Amino acid sequence: MAEPGVRVLGRACDVLDCFTEAEPRLSVADLRARTGLPATTVARIVSTLLQEGLLVREGDSYRVGLRVLVWSAPARSGSSLLGVARPFVEQLRDVTGESAGVYVRQDATRVLVESAASRHSVIYRGYVGQVLPLHAGAAGKCFMAFDESALATALAAGLERYTDSTVVTRDELDRQLAQVRERGWAFTESEREIGLNSVAAPVPGFDGRPEAALAIGGPSFRLDREEAERVGPIVAATARAIAARMGHVPAEEPADV
Repeated sequence: MAEPGVRVLGRACDVLDCFTEAEPRLSVADLRARTGLPATTVARIVSTLLQEGLLVREGDSYRVGLRVLVWSAPARSGSSLLGVARPFVEQLRDVTGESAGVYVRQDATRVLVESAASRHSVIYRGYVGQVLPLHAGAAGKCFMAFDESALATALAAGLERYTDSTVVTRDELDRQLAQVRERGWAFTESEREIGLNSVAAPVPGFDGRPEAALAIGGPSFRLDREEAERVGPIVAATARAIAARMGHVPAEEPADV
């Protein structure tokens, strides 16, 4: 059993995890509903977070305090992945014309940690910190295809359906992942949102398993199967270039873009 102080810290993290870009302001009732914690526990945690500057009160709601930004700077500068990836993400955005980003795995989800938005008027707009499922979307397929523990975790969490195109059967998922392994990149169509397609490739770590996944996303009328066949090798080459810059794989000749 965890020590009392550790349990409190974990519950405080649960409260902070409730806030997202889509829902930056939440009431105590919202926090109770999302965490499942007793009202008195939520009230104590919120009071402490307010005192420490981690939450700010606005009327009857709360938002994350600016003190969190103080922690974000060393988190980004201390990450070799984020220190290396940014110029590659921007280059991939410019070459393909679509929004590009880097995801890392967190249990049965993937988290967007770096992004560059497309310059088109109709685009996919993700945000840093966005948490998405592993099984729906090209980036998640990269983790599952090259890391058995990621696949097992996703299966244990369940293959929730988001659209009619979401893969929710093991046979179909295995077929998809075999194709990803064969060509080295993934392409998905409308698996999480109707009309949103994505192409992704793994960024290998020292042990060969993905440390991250590099992806582009865009509307289906631009990023269709034909376009995916064109840009897939570019995404894969860029992902390996990131890994090479980090010293995880030997450097290769630049992709012909």
